[in-house]
Amino acid sequence: MERDFKYLLEKYGEAGARDVFEKICVKLFQAMYGEKTKSVAVSQGDGGIDVLIGDLPSPQKVYQSKFFLDRLGSSQKQQIKKSFETATSEYDISEWCLCIPRILTEKELLWWSEWKNEKSAETGVKIDFCDGSFLINELKRYDIYEKEFDDDVRNTLNNILTELTTQRQKIYDEIIYGISTFDNLEEEYNDFVFVRMLESANILDTDDCKIEFFNAEIARQEGVSKDEVAGLQLYNNLRTKIYSIWKTQYNIHKSTNDGNILLNESYLRIEDLDSTTLASSADYNLLAKKGILHHLANEKKLGWIEDYIIKLSEYIKEY
Repeated sequence: MERDFKYLLEKYGEAGARDVFEKICVKLFQAMYGEKTKSVAVSQGDGGIDVLIGDLPSPQKVYQSKFFLDRLGSSQKQQIKKSFETATSEYDISEWCLCIPRILTEKELLWWSEWKNEKSAETGVKIDFCDGSFLINELKRYDIYEKEFDDDVRNTLNNILTELTTQRQKIYDEIIYGISTFDNLEEEYNDFVFVRMLESANILDTDDCKIEFFNAEIARQEGVSKDEVAGLQLYNNLRTKIYSIWKTQYNIHKSTNDGNILLNESYLRIEDLDSTTLASSADYNLLAKKGILHHLANEKKLGWIEDYIIKLSEYIKEY
């Protein structure tokens, strides 16, 4: 069985593992920043700083390590908030970085992003974090790993690194752009054709559809920015396939006044084909692929009920 950072817990116990993890982080940052690096011993409670780069009271950068292995629940989030508030209330800090021995899930990343952006805007402090994958890479890069880990752990380092990196990439590939992240975006979308198309088909819960539309737009722009020709070709290929999926479902599930079933069945079919027929670059996550449906609807290429163009026109007049 492959071992990961839980090995520290198994070998040293909770308190010991936490201490070993902190010491490993200290040695890494000493190797990275040299003599500017100073470790901090907290005499009581959580000082919010384990390592500082520079000098107090205005260090260049500070690191806080948290030995969170299982999840980022309410207790762990509270500890992060407390550490940050303690450090920033006592010192003039430019950058604050959290170090943890694991990678975050999609939901955890979304929480972290929202909290980080809020606190950065509020305090002017740049906030970041180093996860388990980053730490392993850096420890290997600075030739610290072999010195700090036992032989049996050393033999599994490459497997651990591969697994962590794969997991992290999968999570980042599936990060979604939520409506709440962008000021006034929800209101701006209210007058879009695809929203009116949904409403005219008695599909009233449109928030998820707006998020999907936006994800598709971001994916398209990112693809085009990397390579205009290849990016447009990928987007157009997906449009063709997704339109074909909708057409089949339309022929089966079209209704005179309710498009909820057609929308849901189209979504389900896209989910079924996500990793096969619709497999594409990492730019297009599942939400982006669903969002292409709404791109097509916004251009009046498809709709959710029979005679959807006529029903749309009638709805807009009444509205």
